[in-house]
Amino acid sequence: MADREAQQLREGFIADHSTRPRPRSLIAAVLAGLILLGYVALVLGGIWLLAGALGLLGDQGPSQRFMPGLVGAALLAFAWIARPVFPQTPGQVVTQTDAPQLHALIAEIATTMEAARPQRVTVIHDVNAFMGQSGFPPRPALGLGLGLWYTLAPQERVAIIAHELAHQKNRDPVRGRLIATALNVLGQVIDLLTPDAIMQAREHEEGGMAALSNLVMRGLALGPVGLYTLLLQLVGAEHQRAEFRADLLAAQVAGHDATLSALDTVHLLNHSSMLETALQRQKHLPQAAHTFLELRRLWLGQLPGQRAQAREAYLQERAQLDATHPPTADRLAVIRAYPAAARITLSAARAAQIDAELTPFVRLAEQAAQDEYDERYRY
Repeated sequence: MADREAQQLREGFIADHSTRPRPRSLIAAVLAGLILLGYVALVLGGIWLLAGALGLLGDQGPSQRFMPGLVGAALLAFAWIARPVFPQTPGQVVTQTDAPQLHALIAEIATTMEAARPQRVTVIHDVNAFMGQSGFPPRPALGLGLGLWYTLAPQERVAIIAHELAHQKNRDPVRGRLIATALNVLGQVIDLLTPDAIMQAREHEEGGMAALSNLVMRGLALGPVGLYTLLLQLVGAEHQRAEFRADLLAAQVAGHDATLSALDTVHLLNHSSMLETALQRQKHLPQAAHTFLELRRLWLGQLPGQRAQAREAYLQERAQLDATHPPTADRLAVIRAYPAAARITLSAARAAQIDAELTPFVRLAEQAAQDEYDERYRY
């Protein structure tokens, strides 16, 4: 079924990559609206019960006020804990003063794509890049993983930045305010109702009422989990179409060759242990200035046969519609179907300038990568 859905989605997008809304996305929007209305009703209900308990809605005896007041306070406390959250994007903040060439490149790409320029740029240690909303009110924020940045060729870096900025205009329903807020609220409710590690430890140690309490909470969480899953299934196809659309927008800026090789590099690196190997070599037998340059050295020194074998594996993979990304093989097929020339070229000299700007951020990122590695293999 996953193979059939992925094939239909890929071929359908190649034939028609317009942004017209699909019926399932409209149903998802209605469902998201109902979820948010339910949240508002919960808040208003709590306020109404609490107001009655305080005597603001009529004169009632103390015995008649206590229980509504207790329920109202509980509803408002639940609504407060389950409120949408707008955290800051992770990583070290890189300002325009810190890295003028990097910010100039991002601005140039954003202008070429007619996309909003990110107001916050951060760097992390991962072999990854991301585009999100940071803080309140939510503002566009770009995150770049130094493990990926130092490994990519200059033109591939343009493709990655362009792909991430394209998420602001690729009509992804999961990133739209309505559905994203509904998923945010449901996620908070699920976290609240799911027993945490301490509660599970009590269940194993004490049993009895602790086990019953956790069972009741898990049962209450089934409703939000079902709604969350249903929303993702309804928007899954359009979410993956939006990912295809971001790839095409990136190819129109960086050129389709660089976009193809960037996707290939990201996939192969994320499905390898090269970063861990680089961390170990840098710790015990350093041959580069830092871990991320060691990772690049390992990547460039990999034998063609090893890459071909790893590539063969991902060419066979498929993903269901609730996956965050379509299969890499399908993304490559879509890009090949629409060849495009580069509109922005990043020279080796300018790329080296950006690398120099990011050097002060390497040490902390390298330490974060090492800490994550140590935590993963502590036991």
